[in-house]
Amino acid sequence: MLRILLNSTRLANNTLMDLLTNAVESIQIGVEDYDDGSRPRLLSAVRNIHAGILLLYKEALLRRSPPDSNEALIKAKIEPWPDGSGGIIYVGVGKKTVDTQQIEYRFKRLGIFTDWKLLKSITDLRNDVEHYYFPNLCKEAIAGVVSSAFLIIRQFAVAELGENPLELLGQETWDEMLKASEVYNTERQECDNALAAIAWKSDALKAGVTKVRCGDCGSDLLKPGDGSTSFSDTTLECRSCGSVRDPDSFIPEALAEALTSEAYLTMTDGAEEPYLRCHTCLLETYVYAEDRCAHCGETAPECELCGARISSWEMASSTLCGRCYHVMSKDD
Repeated sequence: MLRILLNSTRLANNTLMDLLTNAVESIQIGVEDYDDGSRPRLLSAVRNIHAGILLLYKEALLRRSPPDSNEALIKAKIEPWPDGSGGIIYVGVGKKTVDTQQIEYRFKRLGIFTDWKLLKSITDLRNDVEHYYFPNLCKEAIAGVVSSAFLIIRQFAVAELGENPLELLGQETWDEMLKASEVYNTERQECDNALAAIAWKSDALKAGVTKVRCGDCGSDLLKPGDGSTSFSDTTLECRSCGSVRDPDSFIPEALAEALTSEAYLTMTDGAEEPYLRCHTCLLETYVYAEDRCAHCGETAPECELCGARISSWEMASSTLCGRCYHVMSKDD
């Protein structure tokens, strides 16, 4: 039965025999799309570069799949089969290949390293351009994708595939990615330095503001506007298209980016929400852990009865402190 299964899938596996070529061609086409610079080609660039990296990851899994396992490690479904000698072999089943989550899990189990944070930055922009409209999308706006891809490929090709990345992608593609990466990293450092000079008064906001994107072109290269010195008067100006975001716009997004993990625990484990609506400025910018609004700086109000400061986790449910609320509830 095992032999029948393996023989019946060999034809289908021919399409998987050269994942590396598919990966390289996807990245090369993506870089060509980027170099063209037109809006449709830029959208294609993000998709192709992202797809090419995932194919590189699958190539690493393919190379580590045991012989006669039907390329088990790149298949979404793996089943145990008798090997005919009293033992068990795990065999890939079906045509569906692993998704990103499965790749990450198998990499951890196999000790394969890649920079998942960099991949996430590419994935996030790919998702944004798929679902939202950026009227000013330009080459500068997606330079971060090319830069992140450059860093991922340079490390992964050498360490995990044993390939020379320059020879793998070709001189022209490699030079274009290198040039885009150098320009982006220079701009990124200038933006980060300018953002770090602002007195944000919130660690969460300080961490998240570097991840905010322009609403018009999607670029993450935003710097404080001229004259900005503190969190209360700071605007963010896009280095790619010149659009400006005011604090009401970017601070909630920055907090959501910085506190993603905490928000996930709220949904999965019932933990306290990491941020909520501020009673003063009415934005979703009051950070529980800091007991302070990252937008207007307001702290928790005082209890209407005893004057004690209401803890942040009680704000959403009552204008009384916990003690007074308990006493009033008993009186009722």
